[in-house]
Amino acid sequence: MNISVERCSFTTADGVTLSYLCAGAGPTLLLLHGWSQGAALFKYQLTGLSDRYRVIALDMRGHGFSEKPSHGYRIARLAKDLQEIIATLDPVSLYLLGHSAGASVIWSYLEMFGDKRVTKLVFIDEPAALLAQPNWSKQECLEAGAILTPAQLFQFTGLLHSTEGERATREILMSMVTPAMTEAQREELVAVNLQFPRTLAARLFIDNVTRDWRDFIPHIKKPTLIAFGRASPHPVECQEWIYQQIKGSRLEIIDAADGGSHFLFLEAPHRFNALLADFLGDEPYQ
Repeated sequence: MNISVERCSFTTADGVTLSYLCAGAGPTLLLLHGWSQGAALFKYQLTGLSDRYRVIALDMRGHGFSEKPSHGYRIARLAKDLQEIIATLDPVSLYLLGHSAGASVIWSYLEMFGDKRVTKLVFIDEPAALLAQPNWSKQECLEAGAILTPAQLFQFTGLLHSTEGERATREILMSMVTPAMTEAQREELVAVNLQFPRTLAARLFIDNVTRDWRDFIPHIKKPTLIAFGRASPHPVECQEWIYQQIKGSRLEIIDAADGGSHFLFLEAPHRFNALLADFLGDEPYQ
């Protein structure tokens, strides 16, 4: 099958032009990348799932090929951007997938705009609260996914503001993949990340890490798939906690030996695409 992936764009209400990749036809599967990532990293979903869905991969503001304004690097503004592209696409059926911070953007969207337009949800490896509070027990930190202290947060963002920004970016990314990831894939991952200016990336990183979604996640009612890779730097307990909070949700864990990393959709694309198609349903589009 000859897959055609097109690059399109739309302009937000505050005048920012956002780029997105589009392939296929059918129910809309809208993919949101994580912090400092990009639509290009969903290449295996754009080509592998477009026989049954209209697959849309958005470059969020500042990322990838989208415009890079000086403002708006907050999860809430990205959620507003999401609401606007959904209104523009006007899908009959909408499947929302968020990887890492992309899941936080979806949580913010659902909290502010509701779930009326959403059919099903997919979350890939995003903790409910990344920043550890001083009074939390070890178990609370595990269930929240709180792997950062305030000192670690600002040490990292300080590096992003310095000449060490590229090195710090490379190091954090390499901590999230398996040893089996090829050198070419690693370089692609770094290159896509560096399309987002490091000073802007620092601002968004702080905003995302300081969110705590534990009070909202239990209110999610739509059918939900939670995907996790064993090689993730996040504890599995934080994904099990989300699974326990969302009634009727499904948790799928991919082992490290099978490509189960933070970027499991890149390292285990066939396995992940099969899980996704099974959860979402729908026959190949004719």
